[in-house]
Amino acid sequence: MLAVLTVSTFWPYPALVPEVVSLEYFQHVFVGNRQTLMAIISSILLAFFVMLLSLLIAIPAGKAIGCYNFKGKGFVKILVLVPIVVPSIAVITGIHVSMIRAGLTGDYLGVTIIQTLFAMPYAIRIMTNVFEIIGSRLEQQAEVLGAGAFTIFRKVTLPRLIPAILSAGALSFTVSIAQYITTFIIGGGRIITITMLIVPHIQSREHHIAAVYSVLLIAASLLSLVLVEKLVRRYYKIDEVFSI
Repeated sequence: MLAVLTVSTFWPYPALVPEVVSLEYFQHVFVGNRQTLMAIISSILLAFFVMLLSLLIAIPAGKAIGCYNFKGKGFVKILVLVPIVVPSIAVITGIHVSMIRAGLTGDYLGVTIIQTLFAMPYAIRIMTNVFEIIGSRLEQQAEVLGAGAFTIFRKVTLPRLIPAILSAGALSFTVSIAQYITTFIIGGGRIITITMLIVPHIQSREHHIAAVYSVLLIAASLLSLVLVEKLVRRYYKIDEVFSI
């Protein structure tokens, strides 16, 4: 339906298909609106840095939760999921005051931090489950054989985590690129992303233009997932196995 809306310029009821189609809405989005290109670049850059920050936190956090036993471990598992369980507006309202005092509102750093807060739980959950499966036995054996911490991580831990890192990164990227309320409140209207352009058109009942921006979001999400699948298949050489 979104794809049809992007090209339908005349679609009277009760016709099942548009009577007139054109690319004028795409022209309006990509040529008539100067903010579109900057919004795409901002969305991708924000999603990329949110992905990196989420992974930097999720990998050690996932190992700590997945491989070690400590008091309150069950509570920590639940606490990690709080940002995505509690309504986002409630979370942001409390954090907004602190970010204003820290001078983090209205810039990319503040938006990156707040988006990471909502992307991180998914990444930590994925990494935790992976560490619970693979354990730390191989790392312990490498340590007994005299390997250093960096060598163990680079040659033992990291190769087994690549698929999980790709999956967690892709999910964090997708969560970030779809954020609206976080960007709107913390960005203060200064940080323009694709979602920031969609909502005003929906509120103005310009559904055709909103559909074009929506297709862009869907394409970005699907592209990231397809890329992850290709990388995982190449890493495990799945196509070569099935060809044999």
